Order: sequence, then C-alpha cells, then structure tokens
Amino acid sequence: MNQGSKYLIFIVLTVLIVASIAGVTLYSSNVLAEASSSDDTASEYKGVKYNVRIFNGTITSITNSNITIESDVFSGTLSTNGGWIYIDSELIKRGDWSSVYGQLSEGDAFIAMLSIEKGDRSLNILLGLKQNDILVFRARVLNRYTSRWMHTRNYFGIYGKIVYKGENYMAINKHGHNILVIVGQETEWYKAGYGVVKWSDVRDEFNEGDTVRIFYHNILILNNRLAEYLGFKAIIWGYSGSIIDLDSGTALMRYLG
Repeated sequence: MNQGSKYLIFIVLTVLIVASIAGVTLYSSNVLAEASSSDDTASEYKGVKYNVRIFNGTITSITNSNITIESDVFSGTLSTNGGWIYIDSELIKRGDWSSVYGQLSEGDAFIAMLSIEKGDRSLNILLGLKQNDILVFRARVLNRYTSRWMHTRNYFGIYGKIVYKGENYMAINKHGHNILVIVGQETEWYKAGYGVVKWSDVRDEFNEGDTVRIFYHNILILNNRLAEYLGFKAIIWGYSGSIIDLDSGTALMRYLG
C-alpha cells in the first residue's frame, strides 16, 4: 500500500471514529456528550488539501444523490455517491445512498464530512452522520478497517448472551465483547419440533439475557480502536447452520428449500 493510500485511509478512519462517538446507543455507552460539537482536521499531501470536519448542523435538503446542510462550520451540498451502512434500533442494511436516505429527515444532525481541494477545484463529501437513533456511514470504512475477516464452507460456532435484539439482527456478548449477528427478517428456518418458519415469526422466542449458540460462515472482526467507538467487536452473517437458544430451548436450522 502506498503512502497516499495509507494517508487517505487514516483520514476516513478518523472520521468514522468521531462520527461514531454518537454511537449505536442500543449497546454502547452514550459518550456523545463528551465529544466536541465541532472538530476540524486539515492536512495536505502532494498539493491536495484534505479537511475533515465533524460538527452539529442542520439538514436542509436530501435527494437521492446529495445532501445539503447548514451550520456555523460549513453550509452547502455534500456528495453521497457510493455504498453505505445503515444502522437504527431495528435494522442493519447495506446499500447505495438511494436505499438509506429516505429514513433521514430535514433537521438537526451530527455530521462528518471531507473537503478535498486542489488549486481552484474542490469537492465536498459526506462521510457519515448521526440523526436521532440513525447512524449512516460509508461502507468502505468498515470494509477496510478490520483486523480480520474469516469465511468457511463448514461452520464456525460461538456461544454468547443476547444483549439486544432488532428486527433483523441481535447483539450478543462474548467475553465482554459485543458482536452483531445479522439475520434476515424473511429468511426461512426449520424449527425443531415444529417445521419451517421465518425469522420474523420466531424472533420473539429469543430474549435478552438468553444464552445462544450460533453456527455461521462469516465473521468480520474490527480492530480494537474502531470496536471501542462503535460499541461492537465483530459482525457475523451467512448461515446454513443453526441458531440455538439454550434458555428457551428454541432450535433453528437454516432452511434452504
């Protein structure tokens, strides 16, 4: 990796860490009150100026290709091209801006942006924002800043205690680390002693405080610093295995038809 790439990744990581201080309040401490309401990080590399700004502002317009904001720090339109991660109290999803912007609204938000200037040319880019219980940030950040990604055609297995449950995910705790377990709302499972069900039909049988065992194919492990600010250490997804609640006795095996 060349020095320029390392530098750009450092900028994006810095933004994600600060933007995520607002946090997924479902399972991380609320440290937003401890964060500065405005923070700038300006640098220059080979004649290109980079300025990261993190601040409280007001969204005045949202379209399927950009967002317009007003604040004492910056007022103008930010580009939103690219892939995004969306997290709220019930859902986690990944998609382009058009799949997430509809959940946002005009009004106050905690904003992270990047300005790039070279000569008389400039570009202003949205990197992430927090509005109420909604957190959105660019997918490239999560993709790049992980300590390890593991995949197997067989199964990994893990025990953990459920600490939060949304519509299409659970947060479980293992040895003091929170792990997001993504489960599609309409995925089909074979429930022991019952038959084929959808996750949306049986999710209420998995309760906060229950111990579960999960067999899965993919795990993305975040580096320690990123995990500290996001409030979770890893993301699990991809099942043809099973989810077993050791307290309620509910046992599911992925049904693939």
